Amino acid sequence: MDSREAEMLAEPVVREVVNCIAEKRYADIEKYAEFESRSLSEFMEIIEGFLELNELPYMDRFEVPCTFRPQYEYHQLSCILYKDGRGFHVLYGLTTDGELNDLTLLMDFLFTESGALAAKILDAHVL
Repeated sequence: MDSREAEMLAEPVVREVVNCIAEKRYADIEKYAEFESRSLSEFMEIIEGFLELNELPYMDRFEVPCTFRPQYEYHQLSCILYKDGRGFHVLYGLTTDGELNDLTLLMDFLFTESGALAAKILDAHVL
């Protein structure tokens, strides 16, 4: 597996999680991924607190293109493969009005014993 294949596997789940955040449907996130180190309420407090602190009205949906400047190759969704083959780590740069807002969604996608891929939300924080 390479990072492009990992992105293709992660994208549908990340899309749903990001859209839940954008639509403030936090309780629905657990339909797509489980929380690893934070609870749902802690995660919601992080997102809502970040929005309030930075005077941002919302997070964009997954489909909103990022208008990153200066123009160079930028990937809003990136994957880092674990060397041991157990899965990969995902970083997704959240945006507001197509602009990066400095908050990054961090997730793990780990292969289970049956070969399925388990999605886990690790955190959301400024990188």
